[in-house]
Amino acid sequence: MATDTLSQSRPSGHLLSATKAISDETRVRILHILSFGAFSVNEVVEILGMGQSRISRHLKILTEAGLIGSRREGSLVYSFLLSEEDSGLKFPLELTKLLLSYKEDLPSRERDQRMVHQILENRERKSKSFFDGVAESWEKLQEETLHPKLYRSWILQELPLCEKILDLGCGPGGLIPFLLNKSKHVIGVDNSSKMIENASSHYGKNPSVSLIQTPMEHLPLADNSCDAVVASMVMHHISHPPTVLEEVARVLKPGGVLCIVDLGKHNVEFMRDNFADLWLGFEPELFESWLSNAGFRVGSMNEIQTESSFKILTIKATKEEGGHYVHSN
Repeated sequence: MATDTLSQSRPSGHLLSATKAISDETRVRILHILSFGAFSVNEVVEILGMGQSRISRHLKILTEAGLIGSRREGSLVYSFLLSEEDSGLKFPLELTKLLLSYKEDLPSRERDQRMVHQILENRERKSKSFFDGVAESWEKLQEETLHPKLYRSWILQELPLCEKILDLGCGPGGLIPFLLNKSKHVIGVDNSSKMIENASSHYGKNPSVSLIQTPMEHLPLADNSCDAVVASMVMHHISHPPTVLEEVARVLKPGGVLCIVDLGKHNVEFMRDNFADLWLGFEPELFESWLSNAGFRVGSMNEIQTESSFKILTIKATKEEGGHYVHSN
């Protein structure tokens, strides 16, 4: 399974344990909070303004009832709502969905949402500040740590010749000249203004390149407008990757290709501090679950061993025909 929690056995009486779990106001509030993404114990404590031991007890009850799951990221543990692929228990998922369909009536909803957005904005601010600061030296930093030559050849091999490619988290544009060999037009998007400025100094006058500063959760692109999307070493910097994958599915044409390159699961804590990583890599099964939920069919998934302690995860997926994609929040 994709997480530590999911490998544990579920109680057989999940119907009764799930209904009992939602009888507490705080636990209902936690479900609402987790509908915005995964949060660490400390973040849930900050949002609710309660003690850590109390929050941990509530999270344990929700986990044992099959309503939420958890994952470890180095020294931190994040809780999240389960999907059908993760859980396998139908009733807890339907119960959560029913509760959240009435979220307008949930206790302290507006306050909790303000605190949630504050946490997410703090994450985004920290990441943006880091990338603004390293824009000039980012290509060199990547070469020293992430070995881009190992995976750029894979990206170019898997991408089709097409009209329009979206480079998600384009940074200073290191991948753009390679993508122009595969597509008539490349759109580079990044949250960092300095990264976009740096990319513009090289490609701003090229009519085949468009560069946009934007949160990747809200792409200013039309539905079904791109033939392919590349997400190269960007997902581990994103607060809630499933939301971004939903957005990618929206802008991709049916049958469009998504190429993802990222780090395999690791426990190198300095990546969180030195590179503003929110995720310490990914387990392949977790990505597969997210992609399936967003309407993708996974074609290939492999790991490349580097000379360092890191493994590079490569995923090629195709947008399924006939899907309709909307954000959950």
